[in-house]
Amino acid sequence: MHRKTIKETVRFYLTDQTTKLGKAVDIFIIFLNLFTVGVFIVEAYLHDTNPAFFWNIEVATVSIFIFEYILRFWAANKKLKHITDIYSIIDIIAIIPTFITFIDLRFIRVFRVFRIFRFMRFINIGIFISKDAKMHDIRILRIIFTIISIIFIFSSFIYEVEVDANPDIETLGSAIYFSIVTLSTVGFGDIVPVTVAGKLMTVLMILVSIALIPWQLGLLIKEFIFADKKKRHITCKKCGLLQHDCDAIHCKHCGTIIYRENEGDD
Repeated sequence: MHRKTIKETVRFYLTDQTTKLGKAVDIFIIFLNLFTVGVFIVEAYLHDTNPAFFWNIEVATVSIFIFEYILRFWAANKKLKHITDIYSIIDIIAIIPTFITFIDLRFIRVFRVFRIFRFMRFINIGIFISKDAKMHDIRILRIIFTIISIIFIFSSFIYEVEVDANPDIETLGSAIYFSIVTLSTVGFGDIVPVTVAGKLMTVLMILVSIALIPWQLGLLIKEFIFADKKKRHITCKKCGLLQHDCDAIHCKHCGTIIYRENEGDD
C-alpha cells in the first residue's frame, strides 16, 4: 500500500473538499478572505483613527496568505504551471500591495480589493453545494459573484481617487452608490467625479456596464429559466439525482433509464 509523503498529504488537503480536515482548511481560508474584505471596508471609514491597528491586522493576514502560497507552490507537481495559474496570480496580487505600502504609494493600497477574487477558487469547486444540480448552482454563484466583484472593485477605486477632492464621495458607501448607478446606466447625476482619474474610471465603468453587466445578467436569467425546466419529481433509482431535463429519458449522471412512455397504452 502506497504511503503518502508529506508533500502529497499537503497537496491533498489543500484541494480536498470531502474529508473533515480538507473542509476545515477550505472553511478557514474562506473566512480569512471574508475577514480581509470586511477589514478593507471598515478601514475605509476608520483608518485615520488607529492606523497601527489596521496595519497589524494587514501584516497578520498577509503572513497567512504568504504561508498558504508557499505551501501550494511547494506541494505543486508542476511549478511553472502553478505560478501561471489564474488562482496563483490572484494570490500574488493579494500579497504584493502590503509590501509596496512600505515605500508609501498610497494608491497601491486599493489593489488589496482584488482579494475578493480569492473566493472564486472555492466557488468553482462548489464546496458548500449539494451534488444535485451542482454545476447549475456553481454557474449561478459565479455570475452573482462576478457582478458583486465588479461593483466592489470599481467602488473602491472611485473612493480612493475621489475621497480627498470630491465632497460627494466621502465614504465607501457613497462610492458604492455611485458605482451601482453608473454601472446600471441609470446615471442620476447627483454625484459626478471631479478628478481626472475619477472621470477615466467612470468612463471605464460605463464601458464595462455596456459590455459585461447585461451579458452576466442574461446568463443569470438563462440559468433560472433552465432550472425551471427541470423535472424535479423524477429521481434516479440508481444514483439518486433529483433534477433532469424535461425531455430526459436517461439519467445524465449514470445513464439509467428514468422515464419511458409506452406506445399504444390507453
